[in-house]
Amino acid sequence: MDNGEIMCTSIFTKTEDDKHFLARTMDFSFPIEGNPVFLPRDYSWHVFGKEMTNKYSMLGTGRGIAGNYIFTDGINEHGLAIAELYLPGEASYNKNEVKGKNNLAPWEFLNWCLGNYKSIDDLEKDLKNIRLVDVEIPIMNKSIPLHYIFADSTGRVVVIEPTGGELKFKENPVGVMTNTPNLEWHTQNLRNYLHVQPEQCSSKKYGEFEATPFSQGTGTSGLPGGFTPSHRFVRAAFFKEYINKARNELEGITNIWQILNTVRIPKGVVIEDSAGEDSTQYLAGICIESRSFYFTPYENNRITKVQITDELIDDGNVVIFEVPRKQSYYTPEGRIDHNDPETTIKEVIKLLDDIKSTKKGQVEGKNKEILKDIDDDFLKENISEIKELLDVIGKER
Repeated sequence: MDNGEIMCTSIFTKTEDDKHFLARTMDFSFPIEGNPVFLPRDYSWHVFGKEMTNKYSMLGTGRGIAGNYIFTDGINEHGLAIAELYLPGEASYNKNEVKGKNNLAPWEFLNWCLGNYKSIDDLEKDLKNIRLVDVEIPIMNKSIPLHYIFADSTGRVVVIEPTGGELKFKENPVGVMTNTPNLEWHTQNLRNYLHVQPEQCSSKKYGEFEATPFSQGTGTSGLPGGFTPSHRFVRAAFFKEYINKARNELEGITNIWQILNTVRIPKGVVIEDSAGEDSTQYLAGICIESRSFYFTPYENNRITKVQITDELIDDGNVVIFEVPRKQSYYTPEGRIDHNDPETTIKEVIKLLDDIKSTKKGQVEGKNKEILKDIDDDFLKENISEIKELLDVIGKER
């Protein structure tokens, strides 16, 4: 049974106030049907007939599989964040279990890490004791080739690309991950795009003819536009590098959605050999410091935010946060624009009242511009007379 392949993009970013983010698109033809799910401390699940119990709570995109909630991305209460992506043709696993090791199916590895490690350093110390075993995932009846990207509050971002045997970290200097080929190939491939830049291309002479740019954006004309892993890697790396730096978490999530929208796959534009359609089923973004999880499904562009709180941890229940799949719209209430002399007079009176109790340097917005060349003492001394005059003008109108 061919259930298609996951074509995903993941990025790691940072804001000017030192917030760290791990984010991803989930591109797949097989319906994931995931929602943000919170798993509490001491959540128990089964692997190879044995019961595993997590030490730490976690929040991420989850779905029930074989009686367990399995995540495809998420964060735990200590700020360790992980996403798993496809690595077809390159990922390989061990064929047999080894006694004394933590033997896990590849699709259980993310849950195990979030449930048992506080940081990348914490996980690194125990990597030699984890063994990924080639086991089919029940809902798809196939082995899925995965690689994993990890981030935490230290700003470190690493990748595991299983090749059989002992697991090892690869440092990720770009902070981007897609699919096959491996990370080193994608990093080196960026050398083919040194000519791509935000600035305009300059004009060039060909004989007596001077070729000038048609319009803006000529510096980006070399960006690859397809949805292959290599094209998405280059686009994500470029936009992540040059987008205006975010100052805080709010701007950070806005930036992430703008970047990921450049690699987002609409239904119908990527058709597999098996006639399945790859599409971006959801976007997910994680702020490590605030333990916040942001989620947008294909069907609804609104961003849903869920957060690991002390109340959730103390409550100790599995919580599913159902995300609306139907498109929703925000309609603001209209405001009549009273741009007439009478309204202007009222605004001036309010401004004069402000002057009585506010220092000139503290006045904000448009009032600050109005006041910059006005003599404060004159206004304060004559405010009563000015108000009376404005009242007369208002009545006469």
